[in-house]
Parts: sequence; structure tokens; C-alpha cells
Amino acid sequence: MLAGELHSFVLHFAVGLLLTSSLCDVLGLLLRREQLLIAGKWMTIFGALAAAAAVGTGLWAKNNLGAHSAAGEALLHLHQALGFVVAALWLPLALWRSLARLALPLKLRTIYLACAFAGAALVISETGLGTSIVYEHGLGLSPAARAEPMVPAH
Repeated sequence: MLAGELHSFVLHFAVGLLLTSSLCDVLGLLLRREQLLIAGKWMTIFGALAAAAAVGTGLWAKNNLGAHSAAGEALLHLHQALGFVVAALWLPLALWRSLARLALPLKLRTIYLACAFAGAALVISETGLGTSIVYEHGLGLSPAARAEPMVPAH
């Protein structure tokens, strides 16, 4: 169960950092605050690294899963593929931000922001899919957690 717990732990950093990085970038541009752009830069870098770690821990967790339904397996494959897409989008953006002298590069800023918001939408979709896999299909849960809840006596 350690693999699934570690995956859950790591992915929350990726989700929080990547979604907040886009928000900081937009607010930094609108409010003309360099500090928000710098925060967005570091959140992008650390969020992308956390996303890569989430992919790794997710693969480890998948290899340690017990028996599950065919529907859960299909969703798991989609979740895995989408995880690779999220990492493949955010890692180059993080590299771009880390190599840029400015907090948010002037050249191609619109393209960067479009990619960041597409990446944020993917992160939200991936999170919803992962939630469905665990809480609707019970993948990664112990048999006791998947059992029907007890009805309290009156």
C-alpha cells in the first residue's frame, strides 16, 4: 500500500503547485507584480518536478495493485496516458522558465500562457479521473475500505 500512498502524497504537490503557478502568472501580469511572476516561475519548476515524480510513483502504484474491474483497468490506462501528457507538457515549460532570465519570458509569452492554461486544464482532468478511479472503482483501496458502509442502528 506504500506505493499508492506515496503517489497520492506526491501528486497533491504537483496539482497545487501547477494550478497556482498559472494563477500567479496571470495575476502578476495583470497587477504588474514581479514577485507574483517569480512565484509562478518557482511553482512551475517545482510543480513539474512533482508531476514527474507523480508519474513515477503512479507506475509503481499500478504495479502493486490488486485485482480490479475491467472498467477500472480501462480508466487506469487513460489516467496513465494522461499523466504522461501532463508531464510532457509541464517539464519543457519548467525548463523554459528555469533558463529564462526574466520571471516570465517576454518572447512567446502568449504561447507560454496558452500552454500553461492547457496544462492546468489537463491537471484538473487528470485529478478528476484519478478520483474516479479510486472512489468509484476502488482501485488502490483495501478490501475493508471498499466494503459497504455500516448503517448506524436507530
